[in-house]
Amino acid sequence: MKRIALFRIWIIVTMFARFIIRLYAFSRKQQGVATTEEYEALMLKLAREYKRNALRLEGLLIKLGQFLSIRADLLPPAVLNELSELVDRVPTSGWEKSRAILEAEWGVPYTQVVKDVGIDAVASASIGEVYGATLLENGKRVAIKIQRPNIEKIIRTDFRAMRIVTSMLKRTSLAKSTDLDSLYRQMIFVIGDELNFQTELKNALYFKSKYADNRDIYIPDYQEHLCTNRVLTMDWVDARRITDLAFLKENGIDRSALAERLFTLAAEQLLFGGQFHADPHPGNVQIRADGTIILLDFGMVGQTTAQDMATIRNILQAFISLDYDSIVDGLEDLRFLLPTANKQNIRQALEKAITFYLETEIDTVDTKLIEKVLQDIQLLVKNEPIQLPAEFAFFGRAASTLLGILQILDPKIDLFTLGKPIVIEWLEEDGTTLQNRYVKTGINYAKKLLNVPPLLDNYLKEPTRKRLSEQAMFQRTLESKELLHRQTFNAIVILLGLLVGLLGYIRPDEWLFWSGGVVSVLAYFNWRRLGRKIRHLARQDFRV
Repeated sequence: MKRIALFRIWIIVTMFARFIIRLYAFSRKQQGVATTEEYEALMLKLAREYKRNALRLEGLLIKLGQFLSIRADLLPPAVLNELSELVDRVPTSGWEKSRAILEAEWGVPYTQVVKDVGIDAVASASIGEVYGATLLENGKRVAIKIQRPNIEKIIRTDFRAMRIVTSMLKRTSLAKSTDLDSLYRQMIFVIGDELNFQTELKNALYFKSKYADNRDIYIPDYQEHLCTNRVLTMDWVDARRITDLAFLKENGIDRSALAERLFTLAAEQLLFGGQFHADPHPGNVQIRADGTIILLDFGMVGQTTAQDMATIRNILQAFISLDYDSIVDGLEDLRFLLPTANKQNIRQALEKAITFYLETEIDTVDTKLIEKVLQDIQLLVKNEPIQLPAEFAFFGRAASTLLGILQILDPKIDLFTLGKPIVIEWLEEDGTTLQNRYVKTGINYAKKLLNVPPLLDNYLKEPTRKRLSEQAMFQRTLESKELLHRQTFNAIVILLGLLVGLLGYIRPDEWLFWSGGVVSVLAYFNWRRLGRKIRHLARQDFRV
C-alpha cells in the first residue's frame, strides 16, 4: 500500500491536517496559560504519531523527521529524543532488493566485483543503505551505499503531498516567519541532488581536496569506477559516532579539545567555504581511535554567496556602531523582510531590545533572560512580516546540528572565546581591517549628528502617499494570490476525497466511503466561498 501514490498523499496530508487542527485547538483552549508539561505532552504525542507514519511510509517523511530531530530551538527534548530514532535507524529493505539494484547499476553479478559481502546493512537511511564488502581487484575493504528500491518514485510522490501541506501551512502563523514556497523549492533542489549519487560523489571529492593537507580531518577515498547514479563505493572506515562518549573516554580523546577542533572546522566551512556540509548529524560526523574526525555523506551540501556574507559583515559592523537603520537595511538585503514590513517598527524594536540586553549585567544572564529573548523575537515575528529565506534554512540546520554536538562533547564550551579570532579573520576577509572598521564606525556616528531627523529625511526621499499606495497594492496582490492558493488546495482536497470515497466503494469500506464523501462536500463549499471572496476583491475600487 505504501507505494501507492494516492495512499501516501492521503496519509501525509491528513496527518499534517490533524497536527495543525490539534495545535490550533490546544492554543485556543489554553489561551496562553498552558503549562510547559501540557505542551510537551501534546508535542510528544504528535511526534510519536509522526515517527510511526515515517517508519511506515519512509521516503520524505524520514528526511523531515531527521531535520526536526535536531531543532532544539523549536521542540522539547522529549520530542527530539523520539525523532532521533529516524537518524540512520530506518528499517532496511533487505539485501536481495539492494543486490538487484547493485547488479543493475554495475551491469555484472556482484560476485565478479566484490566478495565477503555482509548481507545485513551496517547503516540504513532514508535514501540509501550501506553494506560492507571486499574488492576482488585489490582486496581493499569498502562500504557500498545502495539507493533504496523505488525511492525516487516515492520521493516524487511525497513532494506532491508536501506541496498540499505547504498550502495548508500558509494559513497558519508559520507563513509569517518562513518563506514556505522558497523553502519547498529549496527542499526539492537539495533532496533531488541527494537522489543522484554522482552529485554526492562530486561534493565528496570537493571536500576531500579541501582537507587534503589537514591531518585532523579524513574523508574516505571513493572507487569512482564503481560509482553510479544509484551506487557509491568508498573505502571502509573503522570509526564511531563523534558523540559516543564511552568510545572517547576509552581511547583517551580529550572532549574539550575535540569540541574546539570541530567548532573551528564548522566555522571555517560556514564562514569561508562557500560550500558547507548541510547534514552533519552524528552519523555523518565520526571519530577514529586516534582522534581523527571523519566526514561522511555529502548528499546535502549548502552554499553561501559572497554577496550575502558581505551583507552579514556589514550587519555585524552596524551592531558594533549601534546603527539600527543599517541593521534593518541589511536584514532586508538578506530577504528576511517582506516588502510590507514596517521598517520603522522593526528598528524601534531592535533598538529597545539591544539596549536592554547591553545594559544587563553578564552575571545575571540565566534561563529566564534567555526565555525573554525568545519571547521578544517571537513577538517581533508575530507583529511584522519577517521570514526565514530558504537558503538560510539549511545554513541554520547545519549550525544548530553542530551546536548540539558541541554541547554534548563539552557542555561548558566557550563559543565566544573560540569564535573571536575566526570572526575577526572573517571580518577582515574583504580587506578591511578592524581599525578601518572603527574609523568607519566613527564616520557613521558623525554622519548621524549632521543628518536631519530620520522621519523628515524619509519624507523628503520618498513621498508618503506613494509609499502607502505601493504597500496597499502589494497587500491586495498578496491577498488575491493567497485566496487562489487556498481555492486550488480545496479543489485538490475535493478530488482526493472523491478518490478515497471511490476506493471505499470498490473495496468495499464504509469508513473510507463516508469520510471521503464528507471531506469532498466540506471542501466544495469552502471552494465556493473562496470563489465569492475572489470575485468581491476584484470588484472593489482601489483606494489608499
